[in-house]
Amino acid sequence: VVCSCLAGAGNAFAQITVSNTPVADAFVRSADPAGNYGGAGALEVSDLIATNASGVQQGQFDSFMRFDVSSEVATFNSNFGTGNWALSTVALKLTEVGAPGNAVFNRGVGQFQVQWIANDSWLEGTGNPGATTTNGIVWNDEASVLAAGQSLLGTYSNAGANGLRTLVLGTPSAFVNDITAGGLVSFYLYPTTNSTIGFNFNSRSFGTASAQPFLVLTAVAVPEPTTLGLVGFSMLALVASRRKRKSRHVAAD
Repeated sequence: VVCSCLAGAGNAFAQITVSNTPVADAFVRSADPAGNYGGAGALEVSDLIATNASGVQQGQFDSFMRFDVSSEVATFNSNFGTGNWALSTVALKLTEVGAPGNAVFNRGVGQFQVQWIANDSWLEGTGNPGATTTNGIVWNDEASVLAAGQSLLGTYSNAGANGLRTLVLGTPSAFVNDITAGGLVSFYLYPTTNSTIGFNFNSRSFGTASAQPFLVLTAVAVPEPTTLGLVGFSMLALVASRRKRKSRHVAAD
């Protein structure tokens, strides 16, 4: 867990940003519906019409990612007090590979979407391109994994070039509630209809830790109800005092 904090008044943290890497990730592929790719060093989001470097279509690719946010929520609770913070931003940081060397991957620029999914029980597996296994999530599992429910977090585009891509996610209530519960949080990344995308990015199995995916959470302090009540009472008292002084001046005139 990486944490950065901004100090506010009274030496209290006004904002805290924390990040971590996935505890599981995998891609699935329509052209290999029973193949698992949980151990690959890359993930992919691609539509059916995209092609690889040789112009050959390799099928649709969807990716799944799961994070454990218990440490992040514990950090927020420790610094702000339980219930005294709110999420301000949530982002995925992904390192794109513009020209993947493996012919199994498509290439191209286009749109894709990210969903929060309620199902955290899918398995990563250990499969790799060219040496697949079935001990983890596969294309044929998608319908059952998604049946538990999901919420759209946003629509994005890749760049088709090497570099960091930061996806600022939407915050629907089901997603926020899942994060604040302090457990597992899963994502589903998939192409929009007829997208030309072939978005390849590093997985948690990639050898360089700093280039792996990151979920970045930023929380801000929320005043305690008692504090808000005292502030409101003080303001009312100030207004009443000013009115009283004004009425005395009018009477004196």
